[in-house]
Amino acid sequence: MASMITSAGSASGMDFESIIAAMVESKTASITNKTTVRKEETNLQISGVGKLKSALESFQEAIKALTEDNGFNERKVTTDQTEENTYFTVSTNEDAANGSYNVSVEKLAQTEKISQKFDTGKTFGAGTLKFTVPGVKDEFGNWTEDSTGKPIETRTFEIEIKDGDTLDSIRKKINNNDYGVTATILNTADGQKLVLDSGFSGDKATFKIEGTGSMADFNYDSTATSSTGATNGAWTVTQKAQSAEIKVDGESIKSDTNEFDNAISGLTITATKVSAKEGGDSKTNTLEVTADYDKVTEKVQNFVSAYNSLMSTMDALYKHNTYTDGENNYDGGELAGDNMLRSLQNQLQSMMSSMGNSTNGLNIYSMGFELESDGTITLNSTDFKEGLTENFNALVNMLTGDDGLLTNFNDTVEEYTKSSGILDKRSESLNMELDRYEEEENENALYLEEYEANLRQRYAKLDTTIANYNNSLSYLQSALI
Repeated sequence: MASMITSAGSASGMDFESIIAAMVESKTASITNKTTVRKEETNLQISGVGKLKSALESFQEAIKALTEDNGFNERKVTTDQTEENTYFTVSTNEDAANGSYNVSVEKLAQTEKISQKFDTGKTFGAGTLKFTVPGVKDEFGNWTEDSTGKPIETRTFEIEIKDGDTLDSIRKKINNNDYGVTATILNTADGQKLVLDSGFSGDKATFKIEGTGSMADFNYDSTATSSTGATNGAWTVTQKAQSAEIKVDGESIKSDTNEFDNAISGLTITATKVSAKEGGDSKTNTLEVTADYDKVTEKVQNFVSAYNSLMSTMDALYKHNTYTDGENNYDGGELAGDNMLRSLQNQLQSMMSSMGNSTNGLNIYSMGFELESDGTITLNSTDFKEGLTENFNALVNMLTGDDGLLTNFNDTVEEYTKSSGILDKRSESLNMELDRYEEEENENALYLEEYEANLRQRYAKLDTTIANYNNSLSYLQSALI
């Protein structure tokens, strides 16, 4: 609030400034304190709702780690490969199953490489180079399509060669493409050798160069060359494009890259080195996939920690304020005594404690969960792993089935955390309240300015009146002497 700068009482000598200041201060307290307190309480609630939503979202993440993407289907992969001789690596997908396999790597994927020698310092005349490379396949092995829906099996790009270009400037122009083709120069004793790499591997990965003008010697067509070391126009094939190949239990499987996705269902095998030979054949290595109950237990323990953290956050947010001589100390939670918060917490705790028996006689206690007196839970890892071993499907269904504990938890929490859900609407309502209080503050500030101005006008008149009386009194006193 802007204050008016005057000197009330300067004419009469009365301390009207102190009187005005006291009256303005009293008026300010009477009309603004209520708005200020309500505004601060609303800000506290907004902060509390934000913290509650964040805690619920963290809880949901722990739930989703078990309920989404077949979260209980954790698999452990072991092989008899040594660190020095690792021929392939393996990762599991959500539908991996237990199994044992014999695997060998027969070939690694290769890109097409060609080279051509030139005199050092050679310059070239004008012309163009047109490159044709394979299209791109999506994750399902299908060719990407153009705007009309037609599969793009080959793509082309063209570069312009200017009169006087050197081999190095041509190399830079070739490398300025987004198609994977790369060019390097080897400076040998016999001159410069330009080496091109098609960037695409696979038995059917074609590579073609069409030159015009002075670029005629750059012509190349991979379909006309069958082997490494062969010549193709002025080019020498230093490496022929090929697919990777592995054998699983004696069955040959090929891939355009070194990655074999679902060669064994649920597994991704990546070839890293050709297997050693043994009696003329490739040596196989054993690949075993088994259930990883340690990883599953770790996920469930994360859920337990998230649940306990949520309960702790809810307790802190709900904690009641204390009062001294009827005055609120505001030492409780940001949602002190909030009915919505307490109702949700009771609902979650009730869902946990009332988990009944399944057809197999399972309940949360036989699964290894224990309820503590403070509302938190603990997990006995040994009992839980035992339950996984003896009743895997029943236990998983009890937790993640259509009416499973975790499913019901997530459905309940989702109503609060989803966009335009209960907490979003609560935040929106609180922010509207906050806007109203801020409008009140602006109105109060204007009112107080007018109030002070009115006081100053009144006391200015009083100041003048008293000053006139003092002057008259002085005059009469001087006249009587």
